[in-house]
Amino acid sequence: MFKNGRFKKVLVISIILVLALSTITVAANEVYQKKLTATFGRIKFKVDGKDVTKEVESKYDTPAFIVNSRSYVPVRAIAELMGMDVKWDGETHTAEIIDVKSKAYEDELDKKDKEIAELKEEIEKLKKNVVDETDLKAIQKRLNSDFGTYKDVDFDITLKESNNRIDVTITMDLTSSRQESSWNRINYNDRKAMVEDITGIISSEFTNADIYGSIYDKYYRKDVITFNKKKGSSLSISYSSRGSGSYDNYIDDIVYDEFYSNGIEDAYLSKFNADKRTIYFDIEFSDYYKSEWRKLKKRDIENMMDRISDEIIREYDYYYDDYYYYEDRDIDARIYMDGKFQGEYYRDYDEKYGTFED
Repeated sequence: MFKNGRFKKVLVISIILVLALSTITVAANEVYQKKLTATFGRIKFKVDGKDVTKEVESKYDTPAFIVNSRSYVPVRAIAELMGMDVKWDGETHTAEIIDVKSKAYEDELDKKDKEIAELKEEIEKLKKNVVDETDLKAIQKRLNSDFGTYKDVDFDITLKESNNRIDVTITMDLTSSRQESSWNRINYNDRKAMVEDITGIISSEFTNADIYGSIYDKYYRKDVITFNKKKGSSLSISYSSRGSGSYDNYIDDIVYDEFYSNGIEDAYLSKFNADKRTIYFDIEFSDYYKSEWRKLKKRDIENMMDRISDEIIREYDYYYDDYYYYEDRDIDARIYMDGKFQGEYYRDYDEKYGTFED
């Protein structure tokens, strides 16, 4: 038995493992034997205030002990009590303690950091696509300053933003003859240039927004021009309905209907005047319909202009001349596509048909 009744015994230990609180590797580089005197029964295990000594000793069949005032405990028991894992390499006699909870936390943190980074990136993208209302008002103010009066026509420009889109409404009122005459003097190229300048200013400030707009006449209560400029695309412009602001609404309808029947949907009367011998007028349409125009034969154009001229003469004489002047004027008309001269139609007052020369 043991001397002085103390619980002592001699142990031969080939490898001693020392407890570590973080991931460590314990390796036995040299194997040797040494006689030690150990004391058992004085070390207790507590986890969160609960005594688990018996559970540890029962589970691992290895009680803790004291040697030379230093405490030795089963490394696997302590590691697992702390939520760590132990891997034993029998070939190298190495015990590796792995903080699995810490690794799981780190993996989770890495995952969260990645998600946060992705959300930040998405937020930045959304910020770029959102038009600040203050900025929009500033651009609207600038446009009204630059284009509120354009070639003697008064415009009111309003901007509205929604879903990465800016809607532009350019409003004019052709109630007064002065405004109507001024609008009629603006040719297709100048109208197009105004729309290009307006959309250019907007797109330079809001690069990720699509732009849709129109020029609206309050007197005729219809859109004269519609346009759009999508991001990454060029400006598209067309006359969505009959050209508002001709000298007579009925004559304007005649021109529109005749060209429409031949596939050209935006023709309008851009100029109209007369003297005692001749009625002069210009007709314009956009090059969007150039293929339809080029399909027309000379005789087709002459027939179309003959019908237009008949109605214009009757309409003009009915409203502006005495009855006995009926059909006593020549007709001189020019046709333009996107501002480019396409040809001239001429008809003598005493002829039923005219000729077209390009």
